[in-house]
Order: sequence, then structure tokens, then C-alpha cells
Amino acid sequence: MPDDVMVISALLLVCLPLLVSGLLLFAGKKYPSGSAILTIISTGICFLLSTFLFLQSWPDSIYTFQYSWFHVGRYTFTADILIDKWAACMLLVVSFISLLVQVYSTAYMKGDIRYAQYFAYLSLFMAAMLGIVLAGNLLVMYVAWELVGFSSYLLIGFWLEKPQAARAARNAFLVNRVGDTGFLLAIIILLVQFGTLDIQTLITSPASIDPLWLTIAGLGLFSGCVAKSAQFPLQIWLPGAMAGPTPVSALIHAATMVAAGVFLLVRMFPLFNAEVLTVIAITGTITAFMGAVAALFQTDIKRLLAFSTISQLGYMVMGIGVGAYQAAFLHLLTHAFFKACLFLSAGAVIHSLHQLEHNSHMHFDTQDMRLMGGLRKQMPVTFICYLLAGLSLAGLPLFSGFLSKDAILLGALNWADSRNHFLWYLIPDIGFITAFLTALYIGRQLILVFLGAFRLPHYLPIVKHSQHDVRDVPAVMKMPMGTLAVLSLFVFFSFNPFNASGGWLLSRLHTTPESASSWHSFAVIMSIVLSTGGLATAYFLTGNNRFKVPQALKNISLHNWYLSIIYRKIFINPGRQVVYSAQQTDAKVIDKLVDYTGIITVVLAHIIAWVDRIFVDGTVNLISRMAGYLGLFTKSAQTGKIQHYFIFALAGLLILVFWIIL
Repeated sequence: MPDDVMVISALLLVCLPLLVSGLLLFAGKKYPSGSAILTIISTGICFLLSTFLFLQSWPDSIYTFQYSWFHVGRYTFTADILIDKWAACMLLVVSFISLLVQVYSTAYMKGDIRYAQYFAYLSLFMAAMLGIVLAGNLLVMYVAWELVGFSSYLLIGFWLEKPQAARAARNAFLVNRVGDTGFLLAIIILLVQFGTLDIQTLITSPASIDPLWLTIAGLGLFSGCVAKSAQFPLQIWLPGAMAGPTPVSALIHAATMVAAGVFLLVRMFPLFNAEVLTVIAITGTITAFMGAVAALFQTDIKRLLAFSTISQLGYMVMGIGVGAYQAAFLHLLTHAFFKACLFLSAGAVIHSLHQLEHNSHMHFDTQDMRLMGGLRKQMPVTFICYLLAGLSLAGLPLFSGFLSKDAILLGALNWADSRNHFLWYLIPDIGFITAFLTALYIGRQLILVFLGAFRLPHYLPIVKHSQHDVRDVPAVMKMPMGTLAVLSLFVFFSFNPFNASGGWLLSRLHTTPESASSWHSFAVIMSIVLSTGGLATAYFLTGNNRFKVPQALKNISLHNWYLSIIYRKIFINPGRQVVYSAQQTDAKVIDKLVDYTGIITVVLAHIIAWVDRIFVDGTVNLISRMAGYLGLFTKSAQTGKIQHYFIFALAGLLILVFWIIL
């Protein structure tokens, strides 16, 4: 394939949605109905272009394109494009899920006053993520990285009239700036040490620089992932991001934003040394466990899925840390499909309950799972989609989630085995515990939302007498949900439901043939036992009032390990106090000092002006007047009469004689 065709295709992938976004922002209000059509058409073209690039580059072809950008001193900065198997897979997933989310949004966002603006932001969001995927240079990636952060700020705070949406957007933006600072520091270090930011050059020659600088740069890159992919301790922004529209949540949690951090680690994996990988593994393990515990007793349907995303991202990061970055990438792809399906299905439930709320002229929390139940009867398609995606998240066999999660846990076992110390087995052990908790919380959610009886009449008795009922969503919303639910099955990733390594994807992602592991059977059996055990426990605990869960555990879950409270007390409140003190110092000390300095300056200026006017100007005027008077005096002596001159001469002579005699 000619390189020009590949370059044009790659540039169109980013520029087309950017162009559409700009058009909708300037002219979308005039044609709101056409904004969705234009966005979907452009995204469909992007999906076709992604498919073309995938077919050309999969599995081993690498296309790189480099263009001179600008020069600073001895450094030359280039705008690079890199298309390989990693980029090809991500391009397909990002464009495909974006397309489904946009189709779904045509019904979900119908009637919104900022309908065109919403689709403009979606296009911008997708373009930024595609820019990250195609970037062959860390500086180009960083530009797209920041654009992702900005567009997520716009989408999370889309309903800006809601205080919680504005607050969530601000929190997400600020927390991500913390990690981005480390990312930028890593870029500077790598530029100074390598003299280039070309990704291919960086990952092929990590041993050429000082190990200390390599470690610092690796940790800096990882800090970018920690913020963007909601890893401990910066995961606090993601649950609040649920304040945005539900399709946005699906896009953020599945194919964009949070996926960017994991993709960065996969892309730069050869650059990380053992010390950095150990930090990555430990951080991912902690995050996976904390996210799963936080999801256990949530009552908000979207908030539970948000903590689930944190936990699953922790799995991916753990997989990268233990060296199973191919398995982590596989989990990134499988998670994109089943998590997008879960969010869109949750959006369908919320949408239907909103309709009930509107038709019944009542007000209730349409995201509270305690008010739901029995919805499988009114929403059978949504229930089936949610069930398939939920079982994939739970990690049951025959689903894609089992394949990728099992591959990560197997990699963790092999890694711990090679470390020759029993403490390192805590990494896979916590991973298995998290698998049990994952099945437990998603099983609990399925039961609360779809099984049993509809509980809203219990809380609002007027509903019993209402003729309005929960209605299923339109077909335009069901189609994306159904597509993603089907893609949650194992067959699309491997024909063997118990082993992903022989599948078309994972086998091609490995650069060298993967050797057989003695832990494989153990990992498969443990995964099955723990997943089914988690679902069974969820069935036993949900609605069983005889078993009381310790309130302390509930509080830890509901308050997300009290992280927000801890950060508020340790960082936010002291920070506000420092800012308040600085403001008071500025107002009462610095401003007063400036004011008094100004007053003194004005007074001195008046004094100096008076001195200048009286003494300086007065002296000059006095001399001038004396000179004038002297001139008048001497002028009076010049009478023009010769007799006067003789008299003056005689008087002068007498004075001279008199002076000499004396």
C-alpha cells in the first residue's frame, strides 16, 4: 500500500471529526437535527478508515511518518504518526464504540437544548483519542492527551446548570493536571537524555541512558496513567464524572480517556525497568481491590459501574506491571465492549424511569437501584444485554471477560513465581479476591435492577394506582446495546473459551511465542470457582435480611474508602486555609502597603512640587527679575547726552583717585 494513502487515511481519521466538531459549534444551532446525522456519517467514515488501516497493518506491519514541526536550539521537534498492531486495534475499538454511542445518543439526548453542542463535543472527544492512538511522538501524544482532558471537561460538565456536574468537571480537570505534570516532566527528561521524543527510538534503546533517569521518566509516564486511568491515589474524580450524560460515561469508561492511560503504558512498555514495573503492579493491584470493595454496596446504578471501571483498570495496570501487557491490552479491548454495553443498558433503565417520572408527575431518583427491581419484564432486551455484559464482567466462561482476566491472573502467577519470594504472591492472590468481589457486586446489581418485584410502589404508594408503566427504550437505543452484548462473547477473541493465548488476537500480540504455564489450569479453575461463588453470594445476600453486613464495611464501600474525606482534610482544607491566609495577607498587608506607599508617594510629590515651585522656580524667577532690574539700571545710564557721560567719567575718576589715596 502506498505510504501516501496511509498518511491521508490517518490524517483524515483525526481531522474529519475535528472539522465536524467545529462546524457544529458554529452552525449546529441552526440545524440541530442534522448535527447528529453529520456526526454519525463522519464517525462511520472514520470507522471504515480504521478498518482499512487495521487490514493494512495487522499483524506485523509498521508504518511511521515523520514531519518537521519546529526547532528549539539543538532540538528538532517532529509531528509523527505511528501505525502498528497496537494502534490498529485501538483505532477500530475507539471509532466503533464512538459510532454506537452516537447512534444511541440520538434518542437519549433528544429534546436537549444543546443537542448540536453535545455532538460537537463527542466528535472533539473522539478526535483527541484517535490523536493519542496515532501519535508516534510523545509531544504529539501530549497535545492530544490534553485535548482529551479538555473535551472530557466539556462533556462531564455538559449539564452545567447542575451544580454537581460543574463540580465533577472541575474535579476531573484538576486531578488530571496532577498526573499530567508528571507526564510532562517525563517528556522533558527523555528529550534531554535521548535528544528525541520519537516513540520507536525511545522503546528500542532504553539501556542507553542512566538507570536513575530512566526510572524517574518511567514513573513520570506512569503518573500520567494514574490520573487519566483513575488509579490509586487519584481515582477520586471518576465516580463524580457520572454527573455527565450516560452515553458520555459509556464513552469515557470504554474507549476514551481512561483507556488512554493504559494505552500509554502498553505503548511505552519496553521503556520501563523492573523498579517501575513493580510500582505499576502494586498500584494496579491496590486499585483493583479498592475499586471492587467500593462497588459492593453502592445504590446508584452508574456509580457502581464507575467503581467497577476503576477496578478493571486496576487489573489492566496490574497486568502491565507483571509483564503481561498483551493480556492487559486484551482486557482493555474486551472491557471496552462489555462496559460500554453496561453503561448504555444502565442509560436505558434511567431513560425509561425518567419517562415514568415525567408521566406520573412525581419526583424520585431514577438511578437508585433500591427503587428498581423486576425490570426484566418491562425491558427484556435491556435485561438480556445487561446480563451478557454483566456475566462478561463477572468473568464467567464463554464470555470475553473471562479470557482477558484469566490471562492477566495467569501472568501475575508466573511473575510471582519468578520473584522467588512468597510475598509477591499477594499480587495474584488479591487479583483472585477481586475477581470474587467483581462477580459479587455485578450479581447484586443484576438482582436489584432486573429481578424480584418492582420496588418503587413500596417507596411511592401513588405508583400502585398509576396507569403509567415502565416502557422499554426505542430500537435505535437497543441496537448499540445488542451489538455490544454480542461482542461480549468469547468467540470474537478466541475459539477456545478457556484460553485466550491461542486466539487470533493475543497470539499475534505476543512478540515471541508464549510458553506453556503450569499455572494455567489452576488459574482457570480458581477463576470459575470464584466468579460463580461471587454470583451465588450475591444471590444469597441480596434481599436476605437475616445476614447483616458489617456497617463499617458498608461505610468503606459507600464512601470510597473515605478518600475524599481524607484528601479534604489533608490537602483541600489546608490548601484552602493557605489560600485564605494568602488572600488575607494580600488584602490586609500587601494591599495596605501598596496603598500607603501610594499615599506617601502622592504627598511627597505634592511637597516636591511645592519646593520646586517656591524655591527652584522662585530662585530662577528672582535671578531673572534681578537681571531685568540690572538691565534697566544700566539702560538708564545710556542717555545719549555727552554731558552726562563727562559727569559719569569725572565721578568715576574721583572715586578712583580717592580709592588710591586711601
